[in-house]
Amino acid sequence: MLATRKMWASTRGKGAVVAIIDTGVDYRHPDLAPNMIGGISMVSGVKDYMDDNGHGTHVAGTIGANGKLLGVAPECKMLAIKVLNADGSGAIGDINRGLAWARNWRGPGGEQVDVINMSLGGPLPNPTLHAEIIKTVGQGITVICAAGNAGDGNPNTDEVSYPAYYPETVAVGAIDLSTGIANFSNSNSSINVVAPGVDTYSTYPENRYINLSGTSMAAPHISGAAALIYSRWKQRFGSNPDAQTVRNILDYQAIDLGAAGFDHLYGYGLFSFDPAGGKAIRIKVGERRYLVNNKEVFFVEAPFSQGKLVCADIMEICNLLCTDNRWAEETDGKGTGILEIWS
Repeated sequence: MLATRKMWASTRGKGAVVAIIDTGVDYRHPDLAPNMIGGISMVSGVKDYMDDNGHGTHVAGTIGANGKLLGVAPECKMLAIKVLNADGSGAIGDINRGLAWARNWRGPGGEQVDVINMSLGGPLPNPTLHAEIIKTVGQGITVICAAGNAGDGNPNTDEVSYPAYYPETVAVGAIDLSTGIANFSNSNSSINVVAPGVDTYSTYPENRYINLSGTSMAAPHISGAAALIYSRWKQRFGSNPDAQTVRNILDYQAIDLGAAGFDHLYGYGLFSFDPAGGKAIRIKVGERRYLVNNKEVFFVEAPFSQGKLVCADIMEICNLLCTDNRWAEETDGKGTGILEIWS
C-alpha cells in the first residue's frame, strides 16, 4: 500500500537510523540481526535489551527486516531502546530516559538517530514526556507514534493517547488491507496519517513470524517510510531534513480516504510513495466484479486461472493500475503489433 518499491530503486534506507522505543528487540532474529547496531535497557533490574515480550521485535520487522521478510526500509539501521517490561508496561521516567539516550546517541561513524518509533502510549498527558519530545524533534529527529487502540469507528467521538496526541509527533492510525479504518483505531484532531495495522505479518522472538493487529503495527510502516525519506534526502543533498519537513512530506503525500480532506479517522489519509495514489485491489477469479479501495468495479472479461497463475486482459490491467499504454502495428511484418507500457 505504501508503494515502497518505488523508492527502493533509489534507496532501501541505507544511512538512516531508526530507534525503537519499546519492549526491546530480539537482535538474534536472522531477519533483524544484520541491521541491529545496538541498544540499551532502561527497565530497572534488566541489563539486556533483548525482547522478552515480542511487541518490539514485531515492530522492528516492519521497519527494517532484511531476510525472508523485507521491512519498509530493509537497509536502515536500528537501535533497540527497552523501556517496557515483559508484560508490555513501563514507567514514564524510563521512556524519558530512552528519548534522551536516542537523542544523544552517536554511532562509530558519527551517525545520529533520524527516526524514533513509539508504538506505546497512555490516556494521560505528562509534561516531562512532552518536554523530552520537544527537545528530540527540535534536534531534527522525527518521532512516529501509534495513535492508540481505544477507537470506536466514530469520527465524532475523540479518543486520545499520549504521546501521539502531542502536536510535535506524527500520529499514525490503522487501516485494514481494504483501506477501511480499523475499528480499534483512535480518532481525533491530531491524527496525521494511517497505515496498515490489521493482521500485520512480521518478525517475532525465537526466529518466528506472526500476525498482530493494532496502531502499534501501523506506526512502524510510517517509521520505515520516514527512514527512506531521510536516506534519500542524505543522498541528494548531503544533509538531513528537519523533522517538520519530513512531517510535511508524510502529510502532503497521503492519499485521501474517508471524508473529503482531513478528518479525525484517517487524518490526511494513507501515506504512499506513489504520487498517482495507492490502491487496495481485491479480485476474485472467474468474476467480473472486483473491488478497488472497497469500491465496486467491473472487468469487461472475467479473469481466469491457469494453474497457479491468474490471467486477465492486459489492457484492462493497465487501466486498473492507471498505467499508460499504446498499441502500435509492427513495421517489419514479423508480428501483429507491439504494446508499449509506461509505469
